[in-house]
Amino acid sequence: MSLLNLPLILVIVIFLALGIFSQWLASRIKWPSIVVMSIVGLLVGPVFKLINPEHALGSEVFSPLVSLAVAIILFEGSSNLDFRELRGISKAVARIITIGAVIAWILGAIALHYILNFSIQVSLVMGGLFLITGPTVIQPLLKQAKVRKSVDSILRWESIILDPIGPMLALGVFYLFEIFEQGFQIGIILSFILRLFLAVCIGFFSSYVFMWFLKKDLIPQNLMPPVQLIFILLVFALCDEILPESGLMSVTIFGLVMARMKRHDLIFKESDHFIENMSSIMVSTVFILITSSLTLDVLKGILSWKLVVFCAVIILLVRPISILFATMNTEISKRERAMVSIMAPRGIVVLTVAQFFAGLFMNKNAPMAEYITPVTFGLVIVTVVIYGFSFVPLSKLMKVASTEPPGVIIVGESDFSFRLGTKLREHNIPVMTFNLFSNASDRAKELGLEVFEGNLLSSNDRIYADLTRYHQCILMTQSFVFNSLAFNELVPEFGLNHVNMIPVAFRDEKMKSNVSGPIRNHILFDSNYSSHWYNRYINNNDISEIEAHRIEELTDKDMLIYHISSDKEVTFRNKRNQFAHEDSGIIGYLKGAYSEETDIN
Repeated sequence: MSLLNLPLILVIVIFLALGIFSQWLASRIKWPSIVVMSIVGLLVGPVFKLINPEHALGSEVFSPLVSLAVAIILFEGSSNLDFRELRGISKAVARIITIGAVIAWILGAIALHYILNFSIQVSLVMGGLFLITGPTVIQPLLKQAKVRKSVDSILRWESIILDPIGPMLALGVFYLFEIFEQGFQIGIILSFILRLFLAVCIGFFSSYVFMWFLKKDLIPQNLMPPVQLIFILLVFALCDEILPESGLMSVTIFGLVMARMKRHDLIFKESDHFIENMSSIMVSTVFILITSSLTLDVLKGILSWKLVVFCAVIILLVRPISILFATMNTEISKRERAMVSIMAPRGIVVLTVAQFFAGLFMNKNAPMAEYITPVTFGLVIVTVVIYGFSFVPLSKLMKVASTEPPGVIIVGESDFSFRLGTKLREHNIPVMTFNLFSNASDRAKELGLEVFEGNLLSSNDRIYADLTRYHQCILMTQSFVFNSLAFNELVPEFGLNHVNMIPVAFRDEKMKSNVSGPIRNHILFDSNYSSHWYNRYINNNDISEIEAHRIEELTDKDMLIYHISSDKEVTFRNKRNQFAHEDSGIIGYLKGAYSEETDIN
């Protein structure tokens, strides 16, 4: 069976679908998404030989498509960096991307030369490439494991900054050897420096041009996302034409300057979401495109004991030595240093740039040039699998991840919300409240609940808070408008399935229609009962609990409100979660709620 005879447009759509399917499947089976992508790509390509996208599209189309996709991914990662995150870790980050990078480059090159027998030239070039971790592999892992903010920020900043530095370092070494081979020519050196400087300037200049267009109101709000996308692609393509592989650096600079200038204004929210969604699609699709373009010969070429030894040296020696040495006497703790030192998966950018240099070295007839791509793919797969499955348990073992049950943030102050929070705390579930009034915050503290200081709905305030322990929010104010605004603000951070709101009183059908769409699946408990009713109920009653396997003992007069699993993970009742078949854990309910004769509003 082969897909080679299908129309090209259908082949492209199939790979887009495979990318999204891989992310969905990974979320369902709780595997690192990049591991699932690798498996899907290998099955489609070298294993079942359904299609080789590089052959189907042609290298003239395949390589530019992959490169443009990587440009979008890099811009999304760099433009969403927040410089305020550097508070308390700036020294560590600066040393990792300078001292640590140099150490890792030299040790990596030595390992390539003495273990895999690459030439000095190839080893130094590939050593620069292997510095790259990249947001495509780091960010999915960080979303999976709730590590301390310092570790999270360091790994993200390192991945974004070194993504363009690695290729430029490799390119610089390649040109340096060219100069030695051709004889010292000042023209070649000046040409390289001039083109590199021009690419850097374009990255800076493009961000100021884009911001000038916005300040002058020359770009309508609805066109801002596509215009920004065109800026990204133009910057990348133009700089890559000026100096090969400099486009990665330029779009990263473009993104970093934008991150500094936009100050997280709401005007950029729609554009950020657009680029983020594009990046999510590109990450999965590109990785499957690359892995499915490999052949069985390539896979057989990487199956050797030498590659196993090389990967072990990179993981167990090169990375820890470079990070531990670079972070000596910095702001981060020993545990945080150790965690950063054992986490460096390689991803898409390494693989795409390695293909570029493999072509250059093969054109020069360099010895073992044909093994550059197989070795790079081998390192990518090994590090992705090892780090992908070990990140969560290692973070817990190193005590840089929360070992508590997933916490709950309760937005709104009321008798019922406070009683619910204290009930959850009895099960050692972390509870944080965000209250609109200071006197309510005082009461929350008296009850032993953590209080969010500042405005939870402001990204400027959330950036300073360590929300690692908290996985979901329930919105319990008596204002539907406020709850709706909070819902839209918090869903991107906590996820659609982890934000719910309490019903509010509606006096006419038109207002009730506001919750007739998908949001009705996120209405807590029973949508027919308002927040006022819950407050009145709790004044005369309490929240009761029963073991889940005894749920049949409850009557149709009792209202189910939550289920706490044996792992202390709480799930609140809504239209999707009814707890009809739970056989373990605890069920929380309001006894006799449906026999109350009071007005449901």
